[in-house]
Amino acid sequence: MSTHIDYTQIAAKLDYTAVEKKLEQLAQREPPRKRKTAVDVLEPLRERLLALHHKGWSSAQLVDELKAVGIPVSPARLRDCLAGWTSNGNGAGKKTRQRRHNQRTSGNGRLSTTTNQAGRSKGASGDGQPGLRLPER
Repeated sequence: MSTHIDYTQIAAKLDYTAVEKKLEQLAQREPPRKRKTAVDVLEPLRERLLALHHKGWSSAQLVDELKAVGIPVSPARLRDCLAGWTSNGNGAGKKTRQRRHNQRTSGNGRLSTTTNQAGRSKGASGDGQPGLRLPER
């Protein structure tokens, strides 16, 4: 059974200046993080990891060495961190990929898009329209 909270009594007892002071202190700090990410753990090693990667060490080789000292990270996540750090970001950012379109160059030098007709099914009437064929009247 829950008890009723009497906010009138709480308001009468509360020291609002102390609460204001505490909230002001909190506003000057960063909020606590419940969980560290791979970027947070690898950030102190950022410059060293970038230097080794530029020297020719692969992300898989670096991951093997990191795992040996107790830092479990995947090669893909390390690549994300390295890519984010080299793009002048402060963390591992997502890269946006440009998609390729299925285009072929025709004989006149222009790009023409191609569509595959093999995947389309024809209706029973053979008119190229998919779907049910209704009886004609």
